[in-house]
Amino acid sequence: MTKRRERSERLFRFVCLSFSALLLVLGLFWQIRLVRLQGKIEELESAIRAAQDEGKLLEIRLESSPTLEELEETAVTRLGMQHPVQGQLIEIEYLG
Repeated sequence: MTKRRERSERLFRFVCLSFSALLLVLGLFWQIRLVRLQGKIEELESAIRAAQDEGKLLEIRLESSPTLEELEETAVTRLGMQHPVQGQLIEIEYLG
């Protein structure tokens, strides 16, 4: 009867050890996956920051750009341009 008990104990230890090893391996795989996901998150956060910086720069450029009225005034006063008169306009139909 002691041999049966020893076999049962060995089998129980083997099962426990195997289960523990399996949990360890699964834990390592999940840890690797987590590290990869954290790397991707950092890349995306960096891309978001770059896009936000570019958006701020574009807003500044837009705010500092001249209005249509200012462009028209410059064209007329500094460059001597005039509005087109009848016969100077050619209409082009775009079928694209």
